[in-house]
Amino acid sequence: MNDIAAQAVKSDAVAIELAGVAVTHYEGAPNEVLIRDVNWRIGFGDFWVVGGRRSCGKSSLLLTAAGMNRPADGTLRILGQDLASAREKDQMAWRRRIGFVFELSGRLFSHLTVAQNIALPLQYHHAMDEAEVAAKVDELLALTELHSFAQYMPSRLSLEAQQRVGLARALTVPVEVLFLDSPLTTLAWRETLWWLDFLRRLRETHRVNGKLLTVVASADDFRGWLDVATHFAIVEGGRFRALGGQEQVAATVEPAVREFLANES
Repeated sequence: MNDIAAQAVKSDAVAIELAGVAVTHYEGAPNEVLIRDVNWRIGFGDFWVVGGRRSCGKSSLLLTAAGMNRPADGTLRILGQDLASAREKDQMAWRRRIGFVFELSGRLFSHLTVAQNIALPLQYHHAMDEAEVAAKVDELLALTELHSFAQYMPSRLSLEAQQRVGLARALTVPVEVLFLDSPLTTLAWRETLWWLDFLRRLRETHRVNGKLLTVVASADDFRGWLDVATHFAIVEGGRFRALGGQEQVAATVEPAVREFLANES
């Protein structure tokens, strides 16, 4: 286990906790429970990957953990506060500390350019002048290797590039927790390697208040993730189940888990 993983595993500080949570559809049928009785503690510095088949509720689970989808039952605590009793200003405060990258197109604003999409959170959350915003956008374009697309409209980009824009937008503020909804789905292997390498380097360099970046990603399988993530879980049959760390998952003989390792090289 590498040093980052060791630090994450030893951390006792809990960033997000779900206790007996019932997860419903984020969109569609709001009363349909997808995952029942979720008990999950996400520590500061953890890197979780949650595996599951398509349409099993992974996206809704991540949106619930991020505070964007209210649980139908149970308790959700985000950055030390109970969502049920949190005031609107408290929720606004933690939203600045949590980034979310949506699956595929990243849910970009179609009428804004790439640079304008990235600039929007800076203009909304920070009292920055135009020059400061432009400098930060330029930094994020360089970080995600999107400089040549700065003035493109999202419709001109591939889905892979749109998702990178979503990543850049999520990093405009110094987030402590980063959620990634199936970031590797449909990607060619070269683009998959870019994401895995980027996330590895990001966690080596990104610190907020001295803490390692906390990452939570969903995935259709564990392809490539064993060398990056520190914690694994699966969603199966409407239930969430934590599996353990890299070593436990790699050594498992459980068929349901081996299926998610089938594409590992």
